[in-house]
Amino acid sequence: MHLPSSLALLLATSVSTVFAKCDTCPCSTQPIIEKGDLQIYTYHASPVPVVYQKSTNLSFSPTTFTLISTKDEAVLVDAPISPERGEELADWIQATIPGRKLTGIYVTHGHGDHFFAIPTIQKRFPGARVLATQDVYDHMLQQIEPGFFASFWAALFPDLEAPDLFDANLDILGPSTSLSFYLSSGNGHHKEQYELRAVPVGEGDTVNSTVLYVPEVKTVITGDVVYGNCYQYLAENPTAELRSQWLKSIDKVAGLHPQYVIPSHALPTDN
Repeated sequence: MHLPSSLALLLATSVSTVFAKCDTCPCSTQPIIEKGDLQIYTYHASPVPVVYQKSTNLSFSPTTFTLISTKDEAVLVDAPISPERGEELADWIQATIPGRKLTGIYVTHGHGDHFFAIPTIQKRFPGARVLATQDVYDHMLQQIEPGFFASFWAALFPDLEAPDLFDANLDILGPSTSLSFYLSSGNGHHKEQYELRAVPVGEGDTVNSTVLYVPEVKTVITGDVVYGNCYQYLAENPTAELRSQWLKSIDKVAGLHPQYVIPSHALPTDN
């Protein structure tokens, strides 16, 4: 599905890009993008209630999780914040790609709401390896450091516990190894491989952000570098210089010349 250029959104840059749109229900098991054996699905998780300054009438931004699949295997982009949300996502994955293997979970950046439920997902899909750049993995470890976790994440989500990260199930991408990994389809002479490329862009709503580029369908899954029509987290970008760096990161996304851009924080109705 490619939206006409008149509907493209200008992402505060000199180049406009088009958001992927889910025309079906938020938990649809139908692909939003499809080419040959490659399909892309999106799962729109509802906002999670939070506690902030003694108020309980608040919620975290809605989050979109992307599943990239062939007829044989799949990679999930990011994981939810809590075990309960992880179970819901795992149920959807099983319903969406029955009989296929989830072989990887790619983490776009180090914020906890993009990886805390990885152990839950891995219990449901034991073959799924965590894929991240070294900078992102280091940031993930900082997020679960006891002092930071207690002061930030546990303060917002009192029932949340810091997850264990399974080093044995981790693949670091770059700088000495390739930033690309592949999804396979078929076998023998009919085997196809589809590239998924990690692209470090720098500043997003946090440091050392990356996006995931799928050249076959000219699609970028942006993590928190690009936002949809919901609250944009600016707490880590309080200066004009940091916000300028973020704009340059958006320009890097535009420089990939995508047809489709899928943000992590967006509404199901966003174009």
